[in-house]
Formats: sequence, structure tokens, C-alpha cells
Amino acid sequence: MTTTRPSKRLILRAVLRDVSPMIVRLISVSDQMDLESFHDAFQAILGWSGDLGYIVRIHGQEHNGFRARRRRRTREPKLGDFRLHRQERFFYACDLMDMWEWDMRAVDIQEELVGDQAAVCLGGRGAAPPQYCGGPRGYRLMLKRQRDGDGTSDPVQMEVAIQWLASTQEEPAGGWDYLRRIIREGWENIDRRLEEYGPLEPGRFSLREANERLTRLERCAAARP
Repeated sequence: MTTTRPSKRLILRAVLRDVSPMIVRLISVSDQMDLESFHDAFQAILGWSGDLGYIVRIHGQEHNGFRARRRRRTREPKLGDFRLHRQERFFYACDLMDMWEWDMRAVDIQEELVGDQAAVCLGGRGAAPPQYCGGPRGYRLMLKRQRDGDGTSDPVQMEVAIQWLASTQEEPAGGWDYLRRIIREGWENIDRRLEEYGPLEPGRFSLREANERLTRLERCAAARP
């Protein structure tokens, strides 16, 4: 006789690596949710599209979204398949071009109400970075540029740095003028990103908006044939 294991709700705390101010999300998900659905829900909470894949590394095994989409006939693992315990951790990365890496921890495991399988955002801290801003390093540079303005690319300071490099290292391929141009173009690229995404509000978080995005995701999923 086959017995059905009661479903649970996982309360997960997600902390984004290598970003300051700290970015945290607290979410409640059903352990009957498969990894791809979890990824979609978490991206909705952040306000991201999630179209560049994901990696989940748990119990020494790696599962990624690109592989899952190639094996459409293969059953996607569900969160409950991993039998997580309270305080157990796992690794999650999304948008694999920029590699946003999250430390996930199961802070609590609760009985699930019948039919209550929708993901819910319970809380958070800090604004999600712009999705396509060059990963954690790109986001840090954008925040620095917004805070310090043109002082971050002061030509006098840049020339001092170039001269110091010239006195201690071999000339790079293309010469020192090439390095000057690369640095200048890098700051110009950051300025373009700020113009597109800014002004940044790193301390902002709206629980209401996060759950509204989850509701829209659920409605879209329900409307699919």
C-alpha cells in the first residue's frame, strides 16, 4: 500500500552574496513546488524575469534550469524530495550570465494547509539590484558612482594610478593609453546603466509589491492551456 507523505511549507531565508547593503528575502513555499517553479516564484519576488537560467546545489548534487528545459519529459525535482531539515542550507544562483548567488536556509518547516501551495513573501530587506547590471561587482560600482559622482573617475587620480602602475609593472598589451581608454569606457558604461536603471534605492523593499508580483505570476500560470 502506497502512503502519501504529508506536504510541508518551507520557510526559506535567502541572502544575496557579495552585495552591500545586505539584501534578504524571507519566503514561504510548498515542498511540492518543483525547482523551476521555485525559481520562477523567487524571480517574481525580486522583480526579475529569470530567463537566464538557475543553479541549485543541494546535498552535493547540482540541478540547473538549462538542463531541465532540455529534458522536458524528465520529472523536475521537488523541494520536498531533498527532505530538508530546519536550519539546513543550500546554494541557489540565478541569471547565470551575471551569477547572482544566494545562500538559502530553511529557517522553519511547517504543516501545509490543504490546497495552500502558493508561494508567499514574508519579509525582506534591501532592494533587488537591477537584473542586468553586471552582477554584484557591477551593482557595487553603480552604487559607488551614484554616491560619489564624478569623483570616482577623477582624471587626476586616474593618472596618478596609471603612473604608479607604469613604475611597478610592465606596459600592458596596447599600451598605457589603451588602459586609460578602457577605464574611461568602463565608467561611461556605468553611467549608461545608471541612466537606464537609476536612481538606485538600495534600502527600499516593499512586501506588498513582492506579493503582488507573485499573484500576477500565479494568474499567468493558471491562464496557460
